[in-house]
Amino acid sequence: MSSNLLKSLIAVLAIPIISACGGSGSPPPSVTTQTTVGTITAFGSVVVNGIRFDDSTARITMDDALTTRDRLRLGMVVQVRGQINANGTGAASSIQYNDCVQGPITAMNQVQNTVTVLGQTVHIDDSTVFDGVTLRDMNSFAVGDQVEISCLRDQARSQIRATRMERQGAFQNGVSELEVKGTVANLNLAAGTCTIDGLVVNFSGVAAANRPNGLINGMTVEAGGRNLANGVLLAEQLRDRDRDRISYPDGEGLEVEGYVSDFVSIANFKVAGQLVNGANAVIRNGTVADIANGVKVEADGTVSNGVLVASVLVLKLQTSVSVEAGMQSKDTAANTITLLGRAIKVNVDTEWRDRLASPRQPTVISLAALNPADRLEVKAYKDANGTLVATRVERTEADTLVVVKGPADAKVPATQLTISGIGVATGANTRYRDLIGVLVDATTFYSSVQVPPALPTIVHARGVVANLATNVVDATRAVSSIGELEISKD
Repeated sequence: MSSNLLKSLIAVLAIPIISACGGSGSPPPSVTTQTTVGTITAFGSVVVNGIRFDDSTARITMDDALTTRDRLRLGMVVQVRGQINANGTGAASSIQYNDCVQGPITAMNQVQNTVTVLGQTVHIDDSTVFDGVTLRDMNSFAVGDQVEISCLRDQARSQIRATRMERQGAFQNGVSELEVKGTVANLNLAAGTCTIDGLVVNFSGVAAANRPNGLINGMTVEAGGRNLANGVLLAEQLRDRDRDRISYPDGEGLEVEGYVSDFVSIANFKVAGQLVNGANAVIRNGTVADIANGVKVEADGTVSNGVLVASVLVLKLQTSVSVEAGMQSKDTAANTITLLGRAIKVNVDTEWRDRLASPRQPTVISLAALNPADRLEVKAYKDANGTLVATRVERTEADTLVVVKGPADAKVPATQLTISGIGVATGANTRYRDLIGVLVDATTFYSSVQVPPALPTIVHARGVVANLATNVVDATRAVSSIGELEISKD
């Protein structure tokens, strides 16, 4: 029996046990050697795709340079090679990380939730982890910031989807590190120039011996330097990244997180560039009909003739609701937590982490370990029955700020807005912002907010509550300086 088929059966029979363990880590697989490609979701040691890997003896590299495990961060997309233990945990022999792009933000689009870095358009969503900022959202960044971005590439839509974005201070040309990875085009070997996903790169200063062998259009490379002149990256390094596409031996385990591309049928598609056959896979969070180009999945199985024969396909559903507040109660039998009067379901695929002891390398926490009044940051989606299902639960430091983001259910102009079943009271001093963040008056804001039966508008609300039992967020600014509502894209 494959690892995740067993995991699915256990999930059905004993969800309370699994959710209490804090993740969707694999039970004993049919193979012991495995490569796991995915996003770091917690530490203690390091958790990737729900598997907790002991990284104490692992060889860890970042952009080909040896480093230490204390530099690993949430949201980094890594490749973990190791052994799977009998209890479903892992022991990593190597962990490899390469960022997607590093450089200055040159443009921001709040409507589309994108930033432009070295000519690359990077898409931000609710799964993106923000680092080096206070609010941990897109509003904390500005044009001119130096950032490092880890990503999963949505090849079907030619998009870069940020899993992590870290602010590293203000960009300083000639000082700040610049890196871009992508496909070579418009190659001129004589002049030493090319474009990498649209960015012009001048690599004439890189000695021929230090250039990738057989450099041609279509090759995947990484260019690095410290100077950006009139939109041209002056490269000091040019590395071959096609060699990162390693070959996996037959019979070994492979688990890959990414976006579906080149979909022909359930038996023939790619995830993060890896060919997958999911014809006999157990599908979680959806059906065969939901597997299509651009869908984010986690594929787990074994390798046969270069194909990942999946035993399990997990659809990684996009969240539509965010809640940040003190937990009012929990029900370990029903696998729910309640915040602001709204019950939220947790399941085998929920990511759990605790930022209290180590904000930058949070550890795994469980439903059983949560206490009333713990401040939680929850990301969730609404299932077919209207139930909110958590994709991520984080315990954070206590804060008076309460946040709700989601589709608007109902409105009483200038008085109250209901967001995903949670009431938000507004008043004369409430601040309102439109889709691009510009301050507007209450009449303009409420006129812009659509509620059912129309397609509901996504609204991001900040406020306070009088006490833990309060179910309505106070954004009136009558009792505090906090109270703001903003229209969001997603």
